[in-house]
Order: sequence, then C-alpha cells, then structure tokens
Amino acid sequence: MDAATLGSWWEYGQYPAFFLLGAIVSLINSIAGGGSTLSLPIMIFLGMPPTVANGTNRIGLIIGNLSSVHNLAKHGYLNVKLFKQLFWPSIVGTFIGLGFLMNTNDKVFQAIIAVAICLVVIMGRLRKDILGKPPANPPEKLTLGGAIGFALVSVYGCIVQVGVGFVQIFSLTRYTGLDPIHVNALKNCLTTVFLVISTIALGIAGKIIWPIAIVMSAGAWCGGYFGSALQRKKGNKFIENFISVCSIAMAIYLIVDLIAH
Repeated sequence: MDAATLGSWWEYGQYPAFFLLGAIVSLINSIAGGGSTLSLPIMIFLGMPPTVANGTNRIGLIIGNLSSVHNLAKHGYLNVKLFKQLFWPSIVGTFIGLGFLMNTNDKVFQAIIAVAICLVVIMGRLRKDILGKPPANPPEKLTLGGAIGFALVSVYGCIVQVGVGFVQIFSLTRYTGLDPIHVNALKNCLTTVFLVISTIALGIAGKIIWPIAIVMSAGAWCGGYFGSALQRKKGNKFIENFISVCSIAMAIYLIVDLIAH
C-alpha cells in the first residue's frame, strides 16, 4: 500500500478509530478516571498539537460525563444537595484555573498528580485511615475546608484535567463519606462544570478539531452509559478495584513520561 493510498484510507478510517477511542476513554472515566492518559498520547502521536489534542479530547469527556450522570441520576445515585453545595467552589476554582490554562507548564502538575495518585491508592487500601474516618453522613452545610479543597481540585482540572477524576474521588470520599457509586455520580457531575467552561475557552482559541471531537463524543456517550450501567451491576467492590488498577497504571505512565522527557 503506497503513501497516497494509506493517507486516503486513514482520512475515512480515523473516524471509527476515534469513535472507539472516545468510548473506551469515557468508560474508564465513568468508573474511575485517567482515560485521557490513553487518548491524549494517541492523538498527539497522530499529529495533533498537544493543546489541540487537549481541547478536542475534552468535548468527548463532557458528553461521556453527561451520559454517565444521566444514567446514575435516573437510578437515584446523584446527591443533588451535595452537588449544589460544591457547585460554587468548583466554579470559583475553574475561573482561577482558566487564567493559567493557555500558558501553563504541565510537567510540574504531572509530577504532583503522580505522587497524589500513589498516595490515594495507598490510603484507600489502609485498614486504618491515617487521616481519620470519613463522616458517617455528608455535611449539612459547606465547610471552609471543603470550599477550599474543591476549588483547588477545579483549578487543577481546568488547567491540566489529566488524573483529576482520582483526586475528585478521594476528595469526595473524604468529604462526604458516601459509597463509591454515589461518589462517582457526584464526581462526574462536578467534573463537567470545569470541563464545560475550560472547553469553551479552548474552542474560542481554535484548539478543537470539531469533526473528530463530534465522533469521539458519540463514542463517549456510549462508553459513559455502559460504564454507569456496569457500576450499578457490579457494585462498590468492583468500582474500588477498578479505580486502584487504573490509578496505579496512570501513576506509572506519568512517572515514566516525566523521566523520558
């Protein structure tokens, strides 16, 4: 197959490939997080500039999150009261992060999140939680620590986004004491807040390839829906194990990538 034929084939064949990529990434993000560590390197390898890959990838993430949230909320897993409580800190953090989005160096954040993910996995597996037990019931009102914490999570998510799902899961578990499936519903809902705002900024800056973004979004809707259904079927233990495997894999990837570059 000559170069011209190969190029013509890829012009059409890339769309099913990106549909599948969107579905897989969304399924992973629906249950745990870290799906972008799969999609972004592939998109950059295929020739997209990193900032364009970042913007294009986020469209599918938004759609996948909405699909997952819709399915989980429909079955009563979304705590709307807690979402409203944490909405405004997330908005504040998003707009702070937006100021740095176009000109940030991802390497420092990459190192921090690799360490944070390892700590999350370790603390999540300890029988005795060194930070004390999560509350038996979610707080009735927003605490100062909660406001600051979730604003900072949104700052990171707005700027880098990669790995924010793991930080959200750990933070929400510590703050609310809810089980994994209820935490995931909240996580996907809150993540959508900063994704929408940051993606609008990237779109205005011309950092999105719309045909590919739309195809990935279609795959992401399917992946998000299937991921949420899988959670309901398999239960909390499955979610905990899935999160641990994905988070360890992502931490290894980030550390190797830092060393390599």
